[in-house]
Amino acid sequence: MILADFQACTGIDNIAEAITLLELNNWDLVAAINGVIPQENGIFQSEATAHTPSAPPSSASASASASSSSSPPSTSSPAFCPVQPSRHIVERQSRMLNFRVEYRQRSIEVVLEEASTVGDIKTILETELQVPVSKMQLKGWKSGDVSDSTVLRSLHLPKNNSLYVLTPDIAPLASTSQSRYGDCHPVFYIGSLEAASQEAFYGKARDRKLLAIYLHNDESVLSNVFCSQMMCADSIVSYLSQNFITWAWDVTKEANKARLLTMCTRHFGSVVAQTIRTYKTDQFPLLLIVMGKRTSNEVLNVIQGNTTVDELMMRLMGAMEIFSAQQQEDIKDEDEREARETVKREQDEAYRLSLEADRKKREAQEREEAEQVRQERIKKEQEEEREAIRLSLEQALPPEPNEEGGEPISKLRIRTPSGEFLERLFLGSCKLQVLFDFVASKGYPSDEFKLLTTFPRKNITQLDPAWSLVEAKLFPQETLFLEAKE
Repeated sequence: MILADFQACTGIDNIAEAITLLELNNWDLVAAINGVIPQENGIFQSEATAHTPSAPPSSASASASASSSSSPPSTSSPAFCPVQPSRHIVERQSRMLNFRVEYRQRSIEVVLEEASTVGDIKTILETELQVPVSKMQLKGWKSGDVSDSTVLRSLHLPKNNSLYVLTPDIAPLASTSQSRYGDCHPVFYIGSLEAASQEAFYGKARDRKLLAIYLHNDESVLSNVFCSQMMCADSIVSYLSQNFITWAWDVTKEANKARLLTMCTRHFGSVVAQTIRTYKTDQFPLLLIVMGKRTSNEVLNVIQGNTTVDELMMRLMGAMEIFSAQQQEDIKDEDEREARETVKREQDEAYRLSLEADRKKREAQEREEAEQVRQERIKKEQEEEREAIRLSLEQALPPEPNEEGGEPISKLRIRTPSGEFLERLFLGSCKLQVLFDFVASKGYPSDEFKLLTTFPRKNITQLDPAWSLVEAKLFPQETLFLEAKE
């Protein structure tokens, strides 16, 4: 009922969207309607006044109208304009959304209609922040990452929202090194410091490298000389490429330097951040050589800009010697660990296969035992059924006649498969079926045994059961024998 009323009031035909909006407001109909169609738009008419004919507004209502237009509506007592009984929307104005966007130390307020797109927000921010839209990542959406073409209404956002802007960390020499320093220049890792650390420290021990962090400062007189003569020397470029992951950061602006110190504190500890903080502008650029260790990352060396190519190479090689010794230990530990894990995996697999074999053997045994129990139960049921049939046939047999009764009597002797004889007197007029029932009552049913004459050999069970013993020529006496059917 609430869903139908909500759709009628808001004009939202999509059931899934309507349910989502109601759930966001805990199924409060008034709150959900206010979320879609703000009260200040005055787009509803109330049912109470819909039945009264239109009349000129009284002085009281005019006063109330003037009062409402001059003061904001109260959130505790929602006020609606009159609604028609059919609750159709008279007009629908677009809802306004407020965004507080954080970028570094700045906070930008953006107000847009919910019919706008995410790209519209970025366009406004591009003007404010001087950051290209293509380099801008807008984060903080509750529904995860969204595209620039996403319409804000489809995200079902509250009126007030908080977002933040991320921009990729661009190494200072990555885009300008070739134009400034020629074809031979270092290849910088494009990405965050965390990603560079992961690349250098957290692979296989054989694949790990040292991390070289180049800190550039355009205000230092040494920067141009260090880049063009040291960092762009063939030997240095080749050595860095083979043995290091090189990451760069521009600390010319204080905001960038502050971000760097925060990142270094997080990844390398406060000592490294404090060390960088102590260097003055004219001591830049700096080259930090960082080695990944089991417990924490260690800065092996800090190379200042006032150095030579030979000294730079020697210090890089010295760091590599320390790293190589550590790497060999790590490789040995890793190989031993992998060998232990391989043995453990093989043992676990052998144990698993053993358990699997035991399980299959146990299941087969349980199935066999269950089948045996089932067969025994079936056999017992069959025996009980046969015994019940036998008793029923035995009780249904006519009494054995007396030889002195004067009626024709047939005396029959029946040899069983075990060699015993069954003897009984029957009236000559008795049907063959009675003979068959007698034999069955002794445990030899006609569906399992056949009754034969001695000579000439004749199968009595194939004769018509309605025949009398006289008609079957089993009068006045006859010897028969039982034989199991094949």
